[in-house]
Amino acid sequence: MSEHADTVQRSPLRVYCQNCGAPANFDIVNQTYRCPHCGETSGIQEAHAESIRWRELHKQSQQVPEAPDSDAKSYRCSGCGALVTFPQNEASETCDFCGSKLMRSNLASKNLRPELVIPFYLTPDEARQRMIAWAKKHSRTPEGKAVLSNMDKFMGYYLPYQLVRGPVQGSVTRDDGNRMYHCAGFAEGIAVNASEQLDNLVLNDIEPFDWTQARPYESGFVAGCKVKLPDLSDKETNKRVVDEVTSDFLPVAERTMQTTGIDVRVNTGDMMTASALLPVYFISCGDLTAAMNGQTGRIAVTLHRTRKTVPWVIEPLIYTILLTALLNFFVGFDFDAMVFRGISVEMLCYSAAVFACIMFSVFGDRRRSLIRRITLRGKSARATRENGTLLIEESGKANEREAGNTLMFFETDKNGVSIPVKIRFYTPWRVISMILRSVVLVLLPLLIATFLRWASMGEGEQFMDCFVPVGGAAWYVLAGFVVIIYWAKGVRRNVYDHPILYGTYPDGKQRLVGSRASRRVGFLSMLDIGNKEPNGKRRSISDVLWRVGGMGIAFIIGTAVILLGSVAAIITP
Repeated sequence: MSEHADTVQRSPLRVYCQNCGAPANFDIVNQTYRCPHCGETSGIQEAHAESIRWRELHKQSQQVPEAPDSDAKSYRCSGCGALVTFPQNEASETCDFCGSKLMRSNLASKNLRPELVIPFYLTPDEARQRMIAWAKKHSRTPEGKAVLSNMDKFMGYYLPYQLVRGPVQGSVTRDDGNRMYHCAGFAEGIAVNASEQLDNLVLNDIEPFDWTQARPYESGFVAGCKVKLPDLSDKETNKRVVDEVTSDFLPVAERTMQTTGIDVRVNTGDMMTASALLPVYFISCGDLTAAMNGQTGRIAVTLHRTRKTVPWVIEPLIYTILLTALLNFFVGFDFDAMVFRGISVEMLCYSAAVFACIMFSVFGDRRRSLIRRITLRGKSARATRENGTLLIEESGKANEREAGNTLMFFETDKNGVSIPVKIRFYTPWRVISMILRSVVLVLLPLLIATFLRWASMGEGEQFMDCFVPVGGAAWYVLAGFVVIIYWAKGVRRNVYDHPILYGTYPDGKQRLVGSRASRRVGFLSMLDIGNKEPNGKRRSISDVLWRVGGMGIAFIIGTAVILLGSVAAIITP
């Protein structure tokens, strides 16, 4: 086999070692492709250039001058613009996607030819039986009923896709945070539908396809089949690529950031792409879109129903109930008689309203509700045959594509070197220090008064003489509210702007990355003191005082007066 023919037969989405020819793996840490056999490395740009070279050689090897299937008739829809081909003996006067009239089209553009194709594995009869069985199983749902009512519109097509694979750069931010986390990953294989008429999210839910069955395109693969050709612009296709890559990395980022309220932005400029025809059975009728993977049998169905969720309200609601219960206990408990007498309903409602205002205002800042579309999708599937009988094995995973997509976070150390890091927000010592800090703040006047009383005790005096701990009640109440806000905002929010980062260095050892100030979550962090401004400077106490003006100075003076007054009330006879 010549070098030209050997190159064309290789996958355009694989990087092959230039030394031994084996498939190379991507090293996210060093941002290079490395051969697992001989250790040879290849840069991202070199791999990208090799993918482009494959495409040029593939175009040269294609001898068919016009349509993907030389025996097919090509039509363009006058309504939705769909460009399709039919086998010579099979033609429709109306569009399968919108029902409008079809017009004969002359396909002279070589750019419409795909580069890869994955053949149908399920026959039309097998696919129809599987879809009917699925609909009967979900007959109590609107989706199942709609599928059963529209099985006459069930059909199979080779649909146009862009297959993408390669390194990804990106950033992640939380809705309620100020810090941007930088990440890099590798998308192992994502298929992006290039058809304007069909619901891309549903088609996305019937993935993955088995890429090992992809073959360089030849017209014989699609002979006798309906083919939908790409009709999205390059700009729209690139947007879908970015959206799907972002969607695939989203679950990993959400677990790392410990919330669904995040914004992920990716750069896919260095990814390798290839156009392909993939086998899909579908129903497209009004609000109903039902699709089946023609290779694996996986099903996804939607009626464009949506549900609105507000996941962030759960936590402030729990805090409100807990704080109200604690207040009810301490205020309503008679410690002298050791009997719980309770508090009035009016007091209970008032305290709950106060705590709710504090908790929901703190947790709701810059948080948003989520509107999710309801899509019923099957589990990952793999189709095989045993003595000619179709067998479909379903796995327990709903989104197995995530397993092939790796995401790693990076941080720049004090030497300006970008290193991979593991992000931790809560460690045992951090939690213990937060608890101790809260206790010290609430009991501060008591601690000061204890020291002063111990230092000033005369001979024969008892320590509790002239020592009244309840005298510091004014400070206890004020500090109690500060601690509540601290745990709601500082501990449960600002902690995500001050992560504990463990960097993995070339010597294999893990070390803390960043300064102590970048990890500190104290009471001042509630005022964003220590956070970086847009100009790169960290916000200081003086910056905050300058912004709030006289109110800040008055608050500091008032706090000092309450503290000193509480100390005096504790030790004054």
